[in-house]
Amino acid sequence: MRLRDNESALLAAYRAIVAAVAEGRAITPAAEWLIDNYHLVEDQIREVRQDLPPTFYRLLPKLASGPFNGYPRVFGLAWAFVAHTDSRFDPETLRQFVRAYQRVQPLTIGELWAVAITLRIVLVENLRRAATRIVSSRARARSGCRGGPAAGRQRVSGGARCPDSQPCTHVALSPAFVVQLTHRLRDQDPRATRLCDGWRSG
Repeated sequence: MRLRDNESALLAAYRAIVAAVAEGRAITPAAEWLIDNYHLVEDQIREVRQDLPPTFYRLLPKLASGPFNGYPRVFGLAWAFVAHTDSRFDPETLRQFVRAYQRVQPLTIGELWAVAITLRIVLVENLRRAATRIVSSRARARSGCRGGPAAGRQRVSGGARCPDSQPCTHVALSPAFVVQLTHRLRDQDPRATRLCDGWRSG
């Protein structure tokens, strides 16, 4: 169930980014990476299904408490490893991590064999979170930039005022909004470009 949900979310994110590219919108390097490597993600998900069939999954010892209650014990190990290494995989670090774990609780042969599979599951889940953030950031940027081109065509001058004729105040802008607005202003008044450079260096 967990893998299927992650697969669906990744596919939805991939399609949303592909649609944005087809419409000629700018995308972030992270979004570009997902488009270029989505076929590899599909391969990993397919291999997990092949290497961890339901019959084998049911044989793995399960955790009886904690946030992963009911999940295989090796899944908790893989999750802890990924969190500890910030998703950076190194074989020697993994060996040391598994050895340290087994000093407290020895793993079965089946669990040791499943370490690589469950690591893939956790990494796919982390990728799904990143992809969801990419799509959410794009949605916030689009909603924040409605009317942006019209605003970009106006002259940039000192003493700018907000649409309600009140002095503008400082507001917190999300990085996604700033990136999108920068793209929109680049082709406008050269003074807007200097303003963008100020944001990027700020």
